[in-house]
Amino acid sequence: MPKLLFSFARGGSFTANVMADKAPKTWATLRAHLPVTVKAYNARWTGRETHIKLDVPNKPPRENQILNAGLGDVIYACEWSDRDVTGFEAIGWFYGTETVRDWRGESRVNLFARVNQSQWPFLEEVGLRTWREGGEDCTVTVVED
Repeated sequence: MPKLLFSFARGGSFTANVMADKAPKTWATLRAHLPVTVKAYNARWTGRETHIKLDVPNKPPRENQILNAGLGDVIYACEWSDRDVTGFEAIGWFYGTETVRDWRGESRVNLFARVNQSQWPFLEEVGLRTWREGGEDCTVTVVED
């Protein structure tokens, strides 16, 4: 099973198990653009979410979509053609249960990976420090089993 490794400049890392069977087009698109190092920020519109911005030229379609994210969910969000296009695109991970939203309201996103429960305390640590201390560099790489 493929995994993603998220490593942070201020220390620490976590892995996420990719659900390639549930979101194959999302996974194929993201995999082609990894590894990447960008700033991770706390997503205050949604709440307990941290995200990294992306710029992928060919956006994957909507698949395995959720509106309510759970602790440990890893999502892909972009501006699909049925919304006002602002160009926002990101991978996000949740350190609490939240309804996914942006400045316009609720927003469905592609669920494509999940972090194991044993790593949830670190998700919260990263979420709180990016909220309180500002963004920090995050490197996302693909790890295969």
